[in-house]
Amino acid sequence: MSNENKSIHEFDFNLICEYFSSVERQGPGSPEVTLKALDFIENLSVQSRIADLGCGTGTQTITLARHTPGQIVGLDLFPDFISIFEQNIQKLDLQDRVKGIVGSMDNLPFGKEEFDLIWSEGAIYNIGFQHGLHTWREYLRKGGYVAVSEVSWFTNKRPAEINDFWLDAYPEIDTICKFNLEVQLRSVFPMKKP
Repeated sequence: MSNENKSIHEFDFNLICEYFSSVERQGPGSPEVTLKALDFIENLSVQSRIADLGCGTGTQTITLARHTPGQIVGLDLFPDFISIFEQNIQKLDLQDRVKGIVGSMDNLPFGKEEFDLIWSEGAIYNIGFQHGLHTWREYLRKGGYVAVSEVSWFTNKRPAEINDFWLDAYPEIDTICKFNLEVQLRSVFPMKKP
């Protein structure tokens, strides 16, 4: 059967996992981008707890581990990704600080206010930006950070085929707009009036 006319919702996730298991990163980004985002995070210590949600095989998790203190847990839906993640952690002798677990980003197996930093590089779109922030908020300690990258349009005009694909795969996709982001963040993390 041809995949030519299938939507992303009908695609075989085993094929996706098989393909992405063989590449270094399962999403956009680079160690330089990870470190640039990490520069905004303050006050992490050896007692800090960090979760990398949608970690894939752990490329960005390893970058986090090399540049932050504390304990890190990487969570991904695909057991094959976590298996590779664990092998990579063992090779780099990081198993005393970093571990991987299989799980869903929208049904986290953690306690309330467990983390000082929740990281999700190129993965939150799988459950939706607003839904992800709402869902993860209870797992963040007071004064903690959420660091995510979101699928976004950079232009108002796009080729129809690309536009239609993304609107089917992720209807929440939007054009980058500072005001829009601020409004979304305020709805999840209301600011106290001075």
